[in-house]
Amino acid sequence: MSEPSICSSSEVGLVSKLIRSNSKTQDHASLEALFNANSLQSYVLELKKAQSIMEKYCPIEITIPFKGNCIEVTSCSKYLVFGSIEGRLAIVERETKEILHDLNLEGGTIFTLMLFNDDHSLLVAGKDSIIRLFDFRTFKLEKTFQGHEKEINQITVSVDGEFAYSVSDDCTVRGWNINQNEGKVLYYHEKPVLCIDKSDDGTYLITGGADKKVKIFNLENEVIEDSISDFASSIWAVRFSPESEYIAAGDSNGQIKIWNFDGLELFKVLNGHTERITKLIFNNTLSTLISSSNDTTLRIWDIVKNKHEIILSGHTDWVKNFKLSEDEKSIYSISENYKIMSWQFPRFDKSCCKKENKFIIQQICYSINNQYLYTSDCNEIVVWTLYDKSYYKTLKCYWKVSVICANSDGLGIIIVYENNEIHFWSVEDNESQMKKKHSSRIKCIVSSYDGRYVVCGDVNFRVTVYCKRNFKVVNVFKCHNAVINSVVFSKPINGENNQIFSGGDDKVIFIYSIDYNKSIKLPTSHTQPITQLLVSRNNEILISGDTSGVIKIWNLLHQICIKTLNAHIDKITGIYFTENSKYFWISSADASISLWNSTSFTEVTHLKTKYPVSAFACTKNEIDIILGENEEVHFLDNPLKTNQFFIYGPGKDYYAFMKYILNICENVDEPHNPEMDKWMITPYEINALHFYAYNNLPGHLKAALNSDSPFYMSKSGYSPIQIALHRNFRDCINVIIRSICEKVEENPYTIDFLEDSIIKLNEIGFRDLDNFYDSILYKTKDRRLPKFCDEDVSLPIMHFSRNLGPQQKNFFTPDQISNFGTPLAFWQSALRLDTVIGSKDSIIFLESLTGCPNTNIFRTSFIREIILYKWKYLKWVLLPQAMTYFLYMACLSSYIIIFDNNNEILLMIIFVLNAFLALYEIFQMILTKTSYMKDPWNYIDFTRMSLFFVYVSMHWLGYQKIIAEKVLVGLIFVTMVRGISYFRLFDNTRYMINLLSEIIKDMKSFLILLTYSTYSFALIYFIMINDIFKYNANADTSKMKSFSEYIALSYLLSLGSFDTKGYENFEWIIFFFASVINPLIMLNLLIAIMGDTYSRVAEEQEIADMQELTEMVIEGEYLLFCKRGNGYKSYMQICKEEELTAQDVTIEQKLNKLKIKAKEIEASVLQKNNEIREEIRENTEGINSKVDEIIGLIEKITLAQD
Repeated sequence: MSEPSICSSSEVGLVSKLIRSNSKTQDHASLEALFNANSLQSYVLELKKAQSIMEKYCPIEITIPFKGNCIEVTSCSKYLVFGSIEGRLAIVERETKEILHDLNLEGGTIFTLMLFNDDHSLLVAGKDSIIRLFDFRTFKLEKTFQGHEKEINQITVSVDGEFAYSVSDDCTVRGWNINQNEGKVLYYHEKPVLCIDKSDDGTYLITGGADKKVKIFNLENEVIEDSISDFASSIWAVRFSPESEYIAAGDSNGQIKIWNFDGLELFKVLNGHTERITKLIFNNTLSTLISSSNDTTLRIWDIVKNKHEIILSGHTDWVKNFKLSEDEKSIYSISENYKIMSWQFPRFDKSCCKKENKFIIQQICYSINNQYLYTSDCNEIVVWTLYDKSYYKTLKCYWKVSVICANSDGLGIIIVYENNEIHFWSVEDNESQMKKKHSSRIKCIVSSYDGRYVVCGDVNFRVTVYCKRNFKVVNVFKCHNAVINSVVFSKPINGENNQIFSGGDDKVIFIYSIDYNKSIKLPTSHTQPITQLLVSRNNEILISGDTSGVIKIWNLLHQICIKTLNAHIDKITGIYFTENSKYFWISSADASISLWNSTSFTEVTHLKTKYPVSAFACTKNEIDIILGENEEVHFLDNPLKTNQFFIYGPGKDYYAFMKYILNICENVDEPHNPEMDKWMITPYEINALHFYAYNNLPGHLKAALNSDSPFYMSKSGYSPIQIALHRNFRDCINVIIRSICEKVEENPYTIDFLEDSIIKLNEIGFRDLDNFYDSILYKTKDRRLPKFCDEDVSLPIMHFSRNLGPQQKNFFTPDQISNFGTPLAFWQSALRLDTVIGSKDSIIFLESLTGCPNTNIFRTSFIREIILYKWKYLKWVLLPQAMTYFLYMACLSSYIIIFDNNNEILLMIIFVLNAFLALYEIFQMILTKTSYMKDPWNYIDFTRMSLFFVYVSMHWLGYQKIIAEKVLVGLIFVTMVRGISYFRLFDNTRYMINLLSEIIKDMKSFLILLTYSTYSFALIYFIMINDIFKYNANADTSKMKSFSEYIALSYLLSLGSFDTKGYENFEWIIFFFASVINPLIMLNLLIAIMGDTYSRVAEEQEIADMQELTEMVIEGEYLLFCKRGNGYKSYMQICKEEELTAQDVTIEQKLNKLKIKAKEIEASVLQKNNEIREEIRENTEGINSKVDEIIGLIEKITLAQD
């Protein structure tokens, strides 16, 4: 299976797709067949693909018996040659991982080796200061080169293989003629020389040493042409780029510097490693530099587009050396931890960093229509073209820039300068156009989506609304008592913007209505100054962030804070809702951005950036995320929009994540690591919890959920619970459900993930399902709801809302609320269900209840409230059918009893009624389809209709009357049996119908035994009484009976009817046993069975009653076919009378109760006093607010005059 190349990322933890795999063709074919299997669920495909790519992308480990120190690879990449600290020289076959040759040089540590001459020759050097030349094909020592006085640190060979060059701790750089076995000192360093490289054309050498100098030596002139002293520590690695365009060097502090070789101008400084650089290699295209370090990592640097480096982590000890394969598809690294690692070479993604601003970027915005990006610092505004992410132009500003925002026309921006002037500017203009000079310094500004308003917040605590067309003042709101930092509009309603939100240094949020000139303060705001606000795309959620990194989620309908998020530790600088409203992004000055699920408000992943993020934006269609990091603009591929394989996480060690997941998939005993749960794999949008569920790891799932790890749906719509349900992993299901139940009141939004799984949960009926239903209906804690209502209000009141949490207006009118009367309690569900009577999803849910193995769910308040609510309306749908049936029964009875089967008019009425009932059954059969045949009552109905039509046909055709009468008897019997089912409609008789049904079910075994004993005694009597007639001369043989008559006699004996005439001793003995077994034992057995059934039914009466009710509700909902497509999901909310506790029994309990009550009264009085004080304070503030409004009006008039 061919695989396109993948990119890897940078510091934000972005991992890319792999380059082509080296797997065998048959492995590819099997994978292709696996992925194309039509029977696979999409989540299986996603998980298997992700696992397959990670397997190929994870480094291959080769364990060696020595501490590796240097490495070479043959040109075919089949063999790896390495030297060790122990002084061993060995060859290992890459694919089999077997050591082919092992030679002890007995000269101490090997520091360097070099393959050359088409892999025919091998140079080795190290601690004993001797250079050894081996024939690589035979591993035979050919020559030695001596001259250095101390250990040799590195060697290199000329392109033609005739000369070698070495550096040593003896401070010399030597050149060697390999053919003539001669050497000489080329030049010196002041301290040990640690590294060397040559140019491709063989003209130059570059060396670095402990003297902190890089020296460039001309081999043709044999002179040192340049010396660079830019480092503060020893230089351990130097490198020429291909064609000698660049030179690079790395020191013991982990810093790398690159210079243009011509002129030695510093080109780039690379910081990231934390310890000594051990080797550097440029790729052939001069776009990438690879480095290794004693910090156990390798890093891949983009030196052209300034991308963040890719980090290869996996070694646990110093990375001493590495080699890049000739095709540049693999990297082979060696370390002291007895490991050689083979890495697939990753390619960079499309993200990049650009730098044109000269100061820290304050804001980022873009114009939708012409696709320009604007980045502003305090002095200028830089314009970028989004299609190629290139610099376009810079707007020179005459004053310092305070703030900018996108113009709603999509063609330009609005700029506010520190001189308080508001300017409009588009890219085509050379200068901005002043529109208004505000009366004070503006801190934030926004243009309305409908293009009617421009709103700004200033340092004088005012929110000013301007008409965008002529910049006349529309409103001035002065509600804050500190500087305003953020103003936003809600999303347009009916194409118009009328609502504004503001937050500032006073830590509160206000909501304003432009049309009505009103303001509302949100309660319990932040504890630190608010920096960012954003309204969700459906205007239901407001997100706010402050200077401490705290994020609050507000329900705008209820105007309460529903969630506080503490994932960041510094100022929130940006908030963005995705277009599908599934996620939202948060950026922070703590050098990170986080992605959150907007359903459960759980963090999906957390991405680290190189510098603090000062601004955040998303381009049109959300293809790119744009970050302001100091003076740089970071264009980052949006992980939610990519179609390639990436891994995002809270750091750089994505190789550790891949290894962790592979261990999970391979059933390795891998302990749970909560840090790994925060990584996300794209494009599938899956995380570790999906793998836990797929691999049946309930322990990992429990630990993950206890640590609030991200729990969300994949891109294809599968959550961990759905995976566990599909694979029927009950332990995983129980763990997830229990965790959700424990946190449902704290975070009810997590239940939303179960909406699409609730049917499957009912069908499985796991043991904790009843506890789940009990937990999702809970008493609300909203103190703003009324405590009492008038006593004439009928309770309970049920309401179904699209929003979580009850509201007073949905239950009561203002005049129904009082300060005394009936005490109220409000209950709310955390699970949204389609409860529209007659809708498709409502019927499916109810049918899943009837088939649920865990019948205890019918005891739960949630299920009972739903069923009783529906029954209250649906019983009026079923009652007409019942009344029609009872009318049919009455007419049939009158026809038989009064008119002796001879009244044609009445028979016609009965025929019409029966035809109506038949049409009803046909109608029901069409609606319910196969479900119709699952109800046994429908079989009885079908039999009754058939018998009636047979009887009517026989009667009207005059067919044998005696047979017609027998058909009529059968019809009466079936009619009466079917009539029993209609007593289920009534609460008082429904229980008896269920009891009758259960008794009939439990009588099966009894009837078998009764039949057997009746047959046995009938056979005995048949023989015994026939013998009496045969051997008694006076017997009348004409009275001998058939066997069927003796069966009837045996059955009648069970009921106490018998004839013992002519019995002798033996016959009396038989009669005794027959009379004891059948009438006494059997009937008492039946009584015992019925008693047990009654006890069982009495215990489960509540369940049985609700089951019967559910079945009738389903029948009623099927009839409302016109509502099939009208369903929608909603939350159930109930207002009922507060349940009072029972009276205490003992005196002590009563006294304790009185003490508690006295304390409650005392607390209530204190609370009331506080409320009165607060009310007085608020009234005072209200007066002050009115005064401020008057002042605002005066200012407005003044501004208008200006």
